[in-house]
Amino acid sequence: MDSRYDWQYLDTPDNTQINAVTAALKVSPFLAQQLIRRRIMTKDAWDKFQHPDLSQLHDPFLLHDMDKAVARIQQAVTDGEKITIYGDYDVDGLTSTAIMAETLESIGAEAEVFIPNRFTDGYGPNADVYRYLQKSGTQLLITVDNGIAGAAVIDEAMAAGMDVVVTDHHELPDQLPNAVAVVHPRYPGSQYPFGDLSGAGVAFKVATALLEEPPVESVDLAALGAVADLVTLVDENRVLVQLGLQMIRTQPRIGLSALLEVADVAQESVTETTIGFVIGPRLNALGRLGDAKDGVTLLTTFDDELAMDLAKQINTLNDQRQQLVKKITKDALAQAASPENETKKTLILRQKGWHEGVLGIVASRIVETTGKPTLVLNINDAGTQAKGSGRSVAAYHLFNSLAPNKELMTHFGGHHMAVGLTMPTDNIEALHQAMEEAAKTQLADQTKPPLEISARLEPSELTLDHYQELRQLAPFGPGNPEPTFEVKPQAIQDVRQIGQGGNHLKMKVDNGVDVIGFGFGELAPALTGPAQTKLAVHLDENTWKNQTKLQLMLKDMQVVQPQVVDYRLPKLSAEQFHTSKTYVFFDARVKKELEQRFQFGGPTKMIDDLTQGESVVLVDLPASEAQLQQAIHQVQLPLGVIFYGSPTDLVPIPNREEFGLVMRFLIGHPQFDKHQLGLVAKETHLTVSQVIFSVQVFFELEFVTIDGAFISPVAKPAKRALDSAPAYQARQTFLALAHRLQTTPIKALTPTLLEYNDDWKEQHDN
Repeated sequence: MDSRYDWQYLDTPDNTQINAVTAALKVSPFLAQQLIRRRIMTKDAWDKFQHPDLSQLHDPFLLHDMDKAVARIQQAVTDGEKITIYGDYDVDGLTSTAIMAETLESIGAEAEVFIPNRFTDGYGPNADVYRYLQKSGTQLLITVDNGIAGAAVIDEAMAAGMDVVVTDHHELPDQLPNAVAVVHPRYPGSQYPFGDLSGAGVAFKVATALLEEPPVESVDLAALGAVADLVTLVDENRVLVQLGLQMIRTQPRIGLSALLEVADVAQESVTETTIGFVIGPRLNALGRLGDAKDGVTLLTTFDDELAMDLAKQINTLNDQRQQLVKKITKDALAQAASPENETKKTLILRQKGWHEGVLGIVASRIVETTGKPTLVLNINDAGTQAKGSGRSVAAYHLFNSLAPNKELMTHFGGHHMAVGLTMPTDNIEALHQAMEEAAKTQLADQTKPPLEISARLEPSELTLDHYQELRQLAPFGPGNPEPTFEVKPQAIQDVRQIGQGGNHLKMKVDNGVDVIGFGFGELAPALTGPAQTKLAVHLDENTWKNQTKLQLMLKDMQVVQPQVVDYRLPKLSAEQFHTSKTYVFFDARVKKELEQRFQFGGPTKMIDDLTQGESVVLVDLPASEAQLQQAIHQVQLPLGVIFYGSPTDLVPIPNREEFGLVMRFLIGHPQFDKHQLGLVAKETHLTVSQVIFSVQVFFELEFVTIDGAFISPVAKPAKRALDSAPAYQARQTFLALAHRLQTTPIKALTPTLLEYNDDWKEQHDN
């Protein structure tokens, strides 16, 4: 089984360096290796890394136009002007808005908040909304987490008399807005020391400048925005996220406390992972399915009852969002697997009726599964317009790949790893061609996304102490990745598929250490037999009944795949039919029976319909060795086997005495109607199939004649051995084959099966 990622092993620091850092920082050699990779080799650097302080933040006035922004906002507050904060509907936008709202309130302003609707207003400046806000009396509009790409709208608003202050962090377009001030960490020509702030980070810097000190009470919001927006967790972002997490764990604001409660998460256990997988998705669900402004209310309210009501509503929306994502992802993956898309390095997947609010999540799932930069688009009812989101891989700059083709799109924005866009459906193919052209250079040397392997850990190194040491390097994220380790388990036990549909994998390795692999469920059968296995894992912990143990989170796996995968069980189970392979039957009767009993993970076929090179599971028993040879001859390895035989198929051959009972009955009942053989079975205590088989043997040996429906014994037949009848010999051969296929250990069975496979023979003959 091939891995999903290209494993790239990092160089191991030399022992001299490791020993020096170990002594200087008083850490273990295990942790010293990780610190050296982060170039943390002095006590001062280690202290700053471990113990963040707001004094480590840069002067906010180094940001472009910060002085102009502060002056204009202060003027508006002094003059009692109407101020509107124009935010965004994702977590970074909601937290940016909340920071700005709390700051303005603290200096005496009563700013209004406007969060655009994802579906009617879209992302960023909207001309109609700007005109409405101006007519409603807004004199100063402050954008947070948007605005840098809205030159046309902002310039029109400025010309009409509404001042605009832009605070943003997104990719810089060719045309920048002529606003009163544009605060952006990467503004052309500016010298700000750190260019990767989130939208919430930029809002935090504006707040710092307005208050003349960092707004400590808003640091948790800045942390949420940074983690959710996947900015690099270094420099200022690391300070904000570390301090913000500490605040959430010890004194969370009312809204976050309520959200954690409904999500059943203890506040003291909150980490960056909690933001990424618990808090972030729930807040984002508002903008995807509900009114995102409720997110700002939740984050800023002091009303316990209101906070809990909103948290419950958000949790319900998140459940709905998960169901939508599941359904659309299934449809999108089916498109991605089409023969046409299989040959492409990028994907544009589209369909009518896909909920636009979750397409970014779906795109991420597709990228995780396929490793291909992907756009996922909803087609409107008229079939004329497509709108959706895109996600990418590290080697492919999605924004830069699409930006030269802006004329194909009516709306477009984003950054390296994510974009949002709207376009006429007639332009989809042209845009896809442009993506493919960009892929020729950007993805030329990359067949799979990279996965950095920090080190190989021996079984003795899989300890809770090592996990706790690594947590000193957290929070993990872009720029400060969580170390991934290779583990070569000596033993793999208790392998099972868990979760709905068996999508996830759980097993134990070596000293009983649990391994959890989300999305790896279908690989469980590959681990049941002997195999050379390497795991790429993160160290984690799991607490159950007040006991905390080490747990490994599976990121990837390399398995020397058995050529024959053993799905055989003593009794049929739904687990045998979960994998996405073709299920092949030799007997149409068995096919019909099992299709009624089970849900198959892939198509079902009769052996005669099998095409060359398919990846298959042989479900039932072949009638003969020749039929088995025909099947294995043309399949793609690895081959799955179940070899199910119904009780009727496996009824034993009657013994000599039982044959005699049937013959005596027929002698006593000349001209017996063959449609009444059930009576013979009842009298002889045999099965109907055994009686039918006995009559067939008698007929072949000329012990009886069959005239139409009537069976008559032959008077004084020639003596012939029962086992000389062709039916007897065929049955005997079939039962021997069935016994061998069902009971031989897979290790011994594999070479005899593979002798029939052309690909296997070619490999072993060379």
